[in-house]
Amino acid sequence: MCGIVALFKQKDLSRPLSLVRAMSNKATHRGPDGCGLVGFEGDVITRLADSTGWEVALAHRRLSVIDLSPEASQPMVYRGRYWLTYNGEVYNYLELRAELERLGHLFRTQSDSEVVLAAFAEWGPRCFERMRGMWGIVLLDAQSGRAVLCRDRLGIKPLYVWRSHGLLAVVSEIKQLLAIPGFQAQHSEQAVTEYLSTGYENSTRSFFSGVDPVPPGTYLTLSIHRMALSSPQAFWWPERIEASVSDAAKASEAFAAKLDECVRIHLRSDVPVGCTLSGGLDSSSIAILVHRQAGPSADLHTFTSTCIGDPPDERAYVEAVLDSIRGIPHYVMPSAQGLLDDLNDFVWHHDEPVGSLSMYAGYCLARLTHIAGVPVTLSGQGGDEILSGYWQSYFLYLRELGLSGHVLALAAHLGGTLLADGNSSLLTQIPVMLRRYLSRRNGLNSLVEQPTEGSAILQHALANRGQARRVNEIRVMFLPRLLKWDDRNSMAFSIEGRYPFLDHELIELCLSFAPEILYHRGWTKWPLRCGLQNTLPEKVAHRRSKYGFWVPQDLWLCDPLRPALTQWLSFDRPLWDWVDRTKVRRLAEETWQTAGRRDAPGQSLVRCFLLDKWLEVFNVA
Repeated sequence: MCGIVALFKQKDLSRPLSLVRAMSNKATHRGPDGCGLVGFEGDVITRLADSTGWEVALAHRRLSVIDLSPEASQPMVYRGRYWLTYNGEVYNYLELRAELERLGHLFRTQSDSEVVLAAFAEWGPRCFERMRGMWGIVLLDAQSGRAVLCRDRLGIKPLYVWRSHGLLAVVSEIKQLLAIPGFQAQHSEQAVTEYLSTGYENSTRSFFSGVDPVPPGTYLTLSIHRMALSSPQAFWWPERIEASVSDAAKASEAFAAKLDECVRIHLRSDVPVGCTLSGGLDSSSIAILVHRQAGPSADLHTFTSTCIGDPPDERAYVEAVLDSIRGIPHYVMPSAQGLLDDLNDFVWHHDEPVGSLSMYAGYCLARLTHIAGVPVTLSGQGGDEILSGYWQSYFLYLRELGLSGHVLALAAHLGGTLLADGNSSLLTQIPVMLRRYLSRRNGLNSLVEQPTEGSAILQHALANRGQARRVNEIRVMFLPRLLKWDDRNSMAFSIEGRYPFLDHELIELCLSFAPEILYHRGWTKWPLRCGLQNTLPEKVAHRRSKYGFWVPQDLWLCDPLRPALTQWLSFDRPLWDWVDRTKVRRLAEETWQTAGRRDAPGQSLVRCFLLDKWLEVFNVA
């Protein structure tokens, strides 16, 4: 995993090549194992720091994972014409390489980077349709004077574009733009207002005005001499997939086989690979499949964040998994004081405000993984999204049944929860989902004066039915924020996170499953539970709760963080230019008076606190 920069400028604009190195060095944490820089002055290649006549510059910070040799360093050139700076992994690079070799291509390294270059040389942008993996890529065709910017199907890896007079910058992280003279960190009023009011983040924009993410699953073409950037061109169309599989047994068998294949190719690495393990269904499945792939004599490092003493402690489920594999467990316990100590660095690494304090658990987990010397981890992220496994997804499906007149099917789900093999947690979630719906619908617009689009997004989610709803959950509602936070947490400590559930072939398989076979008598993710029923420990396969990596946010707000929050409310802070301090004080008082039993005030308080810190750390105007 790496950090990249591509800077394009008009030839007569005087900027030293050392500027691009400074931008690259802002993301040293993404690639501590090496760096590369190359500039292009027409047909002349230069690496001189004081050169100013260049028009294109590519820089790279390397985290060595596949082919650790210097020959695999970037920026990389192929056939003297195609250049690449690349952040990511293409897991099917061995299969692509074999196909390209049959077509006459020769390779000098064992890297997936060179395979990407050869694939682009052979197929052009159509190569992205063949790639399985995650990436943020800039490909330069020096002969045609064109560059292609591309991001993987789900946006697992970041890629941002910013342009000014005579300049166009492409970066992995927004902070890299701070090295550019004249760049001013300015807020996006729409993004900040939406975040404050509802917590919603539109993945098509950033919190920084003028800084735009490349849309996932698309590529853009840049005419370098004209500095003209095309509109995004899609290379993935999951909405075209029809739900055609209605046999639950066949779906479960197909799911288990494909997930096992995804885990196998996600294990391709020349450095040690471990697993994050929360004790939930998804991460437990990945850990056990990894252990099975590696063999019974292999030791597997697992990494778990726990909150001892709180009701949803995951350790018992983690230990049930560890009992069935040969594991070396590592545990970390995030603390409120640790959060305060790390807060500036945490906010800096994330570039943008996060959604809750629970993101700090992932930060601590990545640090633990780094200390253990394991540069790559496989994660269960994505299992809920591809199988519509969130409780709200289940309730939206039940709502569809009711609206379409399938009353008997609806009754079978609800009544089935009371049977011996049912999951009664579905019924206990009804008031929780209702309270959450009302909170999201109403928002907390009293904090800011401008109107927001949060309720419109909610209405859009409610309006979607069937496949449209499922694709929306994958591409819009849940994953974009989670993947962004995971990337920043892991890369803060030079850790490459991998997500077998998010292999696009597995996603397409799941979208072919009819929605009625995803659920059973209150149980979610039925194809996974059935497909791995002989693999998972019983305690995990039929656990009714779900927490994942989290922190006790409400408890922290009401006890260990209360003095810091009280002090914060008494200081002059950047946030008070946005929000009436009296209103934020009311949120704090309500949180403390109710001991955090109402999550909406506490969640809004956290957003205010984190946004204020972001404004300070990045000196945002």
